[in-house]
Amino acid sequence: MSVSDWEHLTPRELMLVIQAHGERNRDSAKGKRVETYNLAGAIRAMVLSKHAPTFERLFPGDKKREVMTDEQMLKQVRAFNRMFGGTED
Repeated sequence: MSVSDWEHLTPRELMLVIQAHGERNRDSAKGKRVETYNLAGAIRAMVLSKHAPTFERLFPGDKKREVMTDEQMLKQVRAFNRMFGGTED
């Protein structure tokens, strides 16, 4: 926000900016606590087990994307084209 924008804020708008800033800070702090908790759980699993769990098991959302061949890509594009009502010329 520029200085001129700050100068033209009404008291109500200023309070909304302050509240939004505080809410963003609270959300960020909560995210950091969740990350710390997850990391502690991962460390515990690695330290207390005979065999450390795989990365994919600990973080299932971080799977690598499957690489498509040219034929698979063309097939997928044609399917999307049909789905959205396009025609092949």
